[in-house]
This record gives sequence, C-alpha cells and structure tokens, in this order.
Amino acid sequence: MYCLTKKYFQYSAAIWVALLLTIHAAIAQPASKVLDLDELVVTGQYEVNSLSKSVHKVKVIDAKRIEAQGAFSLQQVLGNELNIRIMQDPILGTSMQLQGVGGNNIKVLIDGVPVIGRENGNIDLSQINLQNVERIEFVEGPMSVNYGTDALGGVINIITKKQKQATKNFKLGTYAESIGQYNIDLSGGVANEKYSILVNGGRNYFGGYSEDPESRNKLWKPRTQYMGDISIAKFIDKGSIRWTNQIFTEKVSDKGVPNIDWTQAVAMDRYYITTRYSSSFFYEKKFDGKRNINFLASYNYYQRTYNTYLTDLVGQTKELVPSNFENDTNYFHQVMSRGTYANLAFSKKMNYQLGYELNHEFSIGSRIEGGNQNMGDYNVFLSAEVKPLPRLFIRPALRAIYHTNYNAPLVPSINIKYDLTGAFTLRGSYARGFRAPNLKELYLQFVDASHNLKGNPDLVAEISNNYQLGATYNYKLENSRVFRFEPGVFYNHIMNMIDLARVGTGTNASFQYVNINTFSSVGMAVGIEYRTIPYQLSLGYSYMGRKNHLNGYAETSDFYFSNEWRINASYNFQKIGLSLNLFSKLNGKLQMYQYDYLNNNVTLSFIDPYALIDLTIGKTFLNKKLSLTAGVKNILDVVNVNASINSGPHSSGSNSSSAGMGRSLFIGMRYSF
Repeated sequence: MYCLTKKYFQYSAAIWVALLLTIHAAIAQPASKVLDLDELVVTGQYEVNSLSKSVHKVKVIDAKRIEAQGAFSLQQVLGNELNIRIMQDPILGTSMQLQGVGGNNIKVLIDGVPVIGRENGNIDLSQINLQNVERIEFVEGPMSVNYGTDALGGVINIITKKQKQATKNFKLGTYAESIGQYNIDLSGGVANEKYSILVNGGRNYFGGYSEDPESRNKLWKPRTQYMGDISIAKFIDKGSIRWTNQIFTEKVSDKGVPNIDWTQAVAMDRYYITTRYSSSFFYEKKFDGKRNINFLASYNYYQRTYNTYLTDLVGQTKELVPSNFENDTNYFHQVMSRGTYANLAFSKKMNYQLGYELNHEFSIGSRIEGGNQNMGDYNVFLSAEVKPLPRLFIRPALRAIYHTNYNAPLVPSINIKYDLTGAFTLRGSYARGFRAPNLKELYLQFVDASHNLKGNPDLVAEISNNYQLGATYNYKLENSRVFRFEPGVFYNHIMNMIDLARVGTGTNASFQYVNINTFSSVGMAVGIEYRTIPYQLSLGYSYMGRKNHLNGYAETSDFYFSNEWRINASYNFQKIGLSLNLFSKLNGKLQMYQYDYLNNNVTLSFIDPYALIDLTIGKTFLNKKLSLTAGVKNILDVVNVNASINSGPHSSGSNSSSAGMGRSLFIGMRYSF
C-alpha cells in the first residue's frame, strides 16, 4: 500500500508544481469573469434549486467534466468520485458501491424514471450512455422517502439535455481508443415558441481486451451497443409537456477457449443480448411562482437473452446448442407513475410537498417460478420545509407504502440545514430505508447440471438507518476566485441484508437467497476545491470502514477500513481555447467478509490498492463549433489487481480483480452544425 501511494503521488508531483505556480499567477493577476460553484439541482428538490439552497447534500457532475474526461458511459465518471467503488464483471458488466452499499440498494434514474433490469442485483453502468446527458446528480444515503424501494443506499439521477425554445442544433460525435473502442453518435433538435423535438442516436463498439492480444477468450468481452431516443415537447405557460422514448440494445460475445484435437477444432461461444425500452410522459407547471405540479408516467421494458453456440473454427459455422440449460430469455416490464404538488409560499415559515408513487413490475421467463410473477408498491409521501429561525431549515418527511407482498413500515427522514454565515453551512440528516426483495430473489429457479439456485418467497425486507453530518465552506475571494471546503461523516446500518447461502447437505445441497447479513459502514470524507478563471484544483480524501456480520459467524464482527485519495486539476488557456486536465484516484485496500459458497463458511476477501490516472487535453476550433478531446487513460497501466474474492455459488473464486484495460490513447471529436 505504501509503495503504491508513493508512486501515485510521484506521478502527480509535476502537476502539483505546475498548479502551485498557476495559483501564484492567478493571485497576482485579476480575473475578467465571475466564477461560481453554485450549480442547479433537481434531485430531491421541491423545484429546480441551487446547491447552496438544497437541504439535501447533492453532488453534481456536469457535461463539461464528462467531456473533459473523455467519458462515454456512467461508470467512467463515477469511478473518479470519493466513496464510490466500481466493480467489474466480464459478463454482468459494471456495478458500484456507494458508501459501501451496492447492488439492489442503489437506485439509478434517468430524469427521475427508474432504470430496470438488474443482473446479480446490479444495474450495468456501462450500459448507461452519456451522449445526451446534461449532468449527473447523486445523493448518498437512503432516499426511500423521495424515491421508494431500491433507494436504500443512495440515488444516481441522470439529467438529459432538453431542447430550449426558439433554438436548433445538430451535433456529430466520434470517439476512438487504442484498446479497440470506436463510437459514433448524432443528435439534432429544433424548437419554436410552442414545440420542440430532439433526436439522438449512436453506436458503441468494443472489440474486447486481453493482455494476450491473440487470445480468443477475452478478459474484457467484446460489446456492441446501439442506442437512440426521441423527445417531443410542448411549451405551455410556466411549464411544459414532454414525451420521451429511449431504446438500447447490447450484444456481449463470450467466445470460448478452442478445443482442438485430430478430429475437430471447436469452441463453445455464448452471447448475451440486452434490450431496454422506456416511454415516459412528463408534465410540469408553475402557478404564480409559488406552487408547482410535477407528474410523470412511464413504461419500462427489459429483455435479456442468453444463447450458446458450438462454433466450428475450421468451417466458421455455428450451431445452437439444443439445451434449455444453455439458452434462456427473461422479460421484465414495469409501469410507474410519480406526482408531486409543492406549495412554496404556504406561510412565511413553512413550505410543503405532497406526492404519490405507483410501481408495478412483471417478470416472465423459464427460470422464474411458475413462468411469470409480479408485484407492486403504492406510495404516498409528505414533506415540509420549516424555517423556525432566519438561517435554519428543517425538512421532516414521511412515506407510507402499500406493498403487494410485504407489510411495509412508515419510512421517515429528517434533514437539517443551518447557514452559520453566508459562506458556511451545516447539514445533518437521518433517513430510514426500506427495500423489498425483488422478483428474482423471491422466485428464481436456476437448476441445471452445474447450478442449483433458488429464490426464497419467505424473505424479509431489508431495513436501514443512515446518519450524516457535513459542512460546506464556500467563499468567493477577490479577483473572482472561489474556494470550497467540504468535510462530512456518515454511518449506515442495514438489517436483514439478503445474500446467497448454502442450504441442505450432500446431494440435497442448494443455494438460496436468505436474510444472512447485517451490514454497517462508517466513514468520513473531505473535499477541497479552488477555482480561478484559468485554473481549477480539486482534492479529496475519504476513510471508510465496513463491517458485516453473517448470521451464525461471530468472527465477522470487525470493521475493516480503506482509504481513497483524489486529485483532479485543469488549466484553461482561454485565448487559444485549450485545456489541460488531470483525473486521478487512488483506491486503498478493500476488505470484506464473504460467504464461501463451496465450503459453507466465511472468509475475509480483499482487493489490493490500485490507482487510475488519466491525462487529457481539450481544444476548440471554428469559433467553438468543433471540439477535440484527446489523452492518455490509465497511465499506470493497471489491468488486474491482486485479490481474493468468492465469485459465486458455482465458482471457486478468483485471485485477481479486473480494474482496467491497460494504458490507452484516445481521441474524441464533436462538431456542432
């Protein structure tokens, strides 16, 4: 750990020196523009609000940061954030942990609409494309009052671009990376004073990656993605009506190791095809600037198909393996609606919001008990923003849930914000979380020659408690310089956590979802940000402990702590439209108790520390119509990290963890017509 930390900071030393010199120059010379860190947010708000006025602590990643980083999918930007750990699986894709909590407990939204289709409990973040994204907002800790079940660990809300009145734009984007990644996208939008239409489409191709370039069986599997969406809007007085349709499809190719003898040369190839479709209707309107209504209704569709072929490597022919165990298709449908009414001037000392949310999900597939299952939850919620003192804001909230399968408790939360001065703010919160088991955990029946996994209709819902305390010091210096300092602490405790465990013995042994885990995480994080017109510097450090007690195993009751460091920096040469950017993060050693499925005991798993550093350059041409971004990703050439992980109930585990695809060069171009 010490050696890696030393190497990490050595690679950043030259950047540090340059930044110190830049700070000196920035202080010595007055800036010509005004800088600010007060961005607008919508997640968990009564209306579009600034960060400084938000009672919730919302973190924002804007489109400029996404472009500067050369990122095209969600996991690439989130992996640079503190308290977020990205996990890679060659088939299931990319998952994340937020404050140590992951899987089914992180809710991913696009414009407030849930993204469905979890594999092994996770939404594959590499399937969330950033082509048409205006910003990403995320809130750590339970948001069950605002967004219901699955928001027990936090919420990621992706805000897409909207076509403004009386505008038109057309953009072409391309991206190429030396690891075999080639992307292209096209978007166009027009609007008059009453109507707008915005259309986007794109293709992402990745040829796969292995340290041995001649290997047929790639460590990172080849993927081809197609995505498209259309948004049609009508502008009304102080509001809008909008209808959006989004479609995504991906093919993952897992080509097997060749089996060659004197009679044949064949390989077993598996293909995983994912299809997502979402159609959503939005209505929003303000009344007299004091009251507003927001309504959305959405239909979401998810399909995952798994097929196995026997490939003749000589004749280059493929034959579908005639086995139900080697081929499968699952379908998920969800209908949901959410509506809120907010009164922002109920009295001088109180505002309030009323809302409802309806969700119903259907699952169809050969590995679902009975062939199909469904369940729903129907919610009403209420919150108030009370101002007992001029600088004190208190927001209590409560959600009542009717669940078709569970007796759900009332879910409360309280957020407090106190402005000590115009620059210094304190925030504290308590939130209770609730997550009902999903359809797979309840009704999965995956039994074949090498698998014996079963759902459990007797599962108990997960319940959590989260406490957070933080401060923000946001100070505007002379010459339009801005300084921000943000320390914070948190504590999570999740009861009845669901995991797979072995049940039965001998030939009757199987693996079943059970309430086996009690999980806690505790930690602190501190961020420092400094901005001038030519220069921006962001430093961060976090220290987090994880503890999980698996039922019946008293030795699993210790906290294990890990560190994270982050250094992001940029320098802008405004006169020539050029920017230099550094994005770096060091992930410390991660330790966690895991259930050893094969040996029916508990082991201490770990992933050794590793650092990811990217250096990019951006340049604009043709009066900012053409923008180029190029650079080096993964400068330290990280591929596999030493680890000890129990991969699953049909695997003996792994002694390494995939963390990167080695050092690569990339270039991206975007042209606005």
